[in-house]
Amino acid sequence: MDYPKSIPGVGLVNGGFIDENPVAGTPGSLIPAAWGNGVTQEILNAIKAAGLTPDEAKTDQLATAIGALVDFNKLRNTPTTLSGYGITDATGRLLAVKQFDTVGITVYRPDPRAKRIRVRLIGAGGSGGGCGPVPANSLAIGGGGGSGAYGESFYDVTAQMLAGVPVSLGAGGAARNAAGQAGGGASFGAYMSAAGGGGGQVLTVAVTATASGFVQGGVGGLTVTGGNLANARGNTGSFAMFNNNWGMLSGGGGPGPFDGGGPFTGVNGNGWPGVRGSGGSGACSNSASTSFVSGAGGNAFCEIWEYA
Repeated sequence: MDYPKSIPGVGLVNGGFIDENPVAGTPGSLIPAAWGNGVTQEILNAIKAAGLTPDEAKTDQLATAIGALVDFNKLRNTPTTLSGYGITDATGRLLAVKQFDTVGITVYRPDPRAKRIRVRLIGAGGSGGGCGPVPANSLAIGGGGGSGAYGESFYDVTAQMLAGVPVSLGAGGAARNAAGQAGGGASFGAYMSAAGGGGGQVLTVAVTATASGFVQGGVGGLTVTGGNLANARGNTGSFAMFNNNWGMLSGGGGPGPFDGGGPFTGVNGNGWPGVRGSGGSGACSNSASTSFVSGAGGNAFCEIWEYA
């Protein structure tokens, strides 16, 4: 569309329309019917292409139509709110990411606009092995706790899901001054489940000139069902080690998809907790009077991505 340059007698000045000037005796530009109809039709075409019905009484339909026709691929990562433009959700657009980390059962209900969901689920991590007071001339070392098993799935949202899906999350293994404790399991209704990780072991060693030793960490969660994208066992916690030449080191917690696990600790230090399904680290000690507890395992965790 352009100004009616090819029509004689229109009276354009510098390529545009001008008003009549009675004082100077200058006539105004003419607007030919063909040109006026063309401009109107251009606007109507945009309104109709956006699925709107032209309404003579409304003056905002062109703006609404332009907003509706904007390429969503360019806007999906922009935080601008699009509802004011009358835009409906584009298929496949990410609507929200919801996270569940409360131990117990929480009912999940999808956004009514969601057509598909991606569910990421991990069982709770085990705690590391902790140390009570050890005999004189002895030491104790604790292995790290294992991480929970991990499952991941895409699901179509059904009427049954809209009614609510129970998300059950177990607690991580508790901090201990003895062998570690296993973490609890996790489930997303009857769709998917993941076992918790095992607790780290503890070894007491009498110190001699040639003494050395190591003890294993807790096994990663072994059982996971229902994942149509991933069914992965958890990671085993690290070994704890001792050698009379260089000292002792506790075992680190097994890492999971959401956290790296509790880090190693040195002599006479408490373990570090795991987070979101990872294992807690062990403790190590040569104290005859003080206990050093292991790191607790991270609680089970569920993350749900909702798509239009």
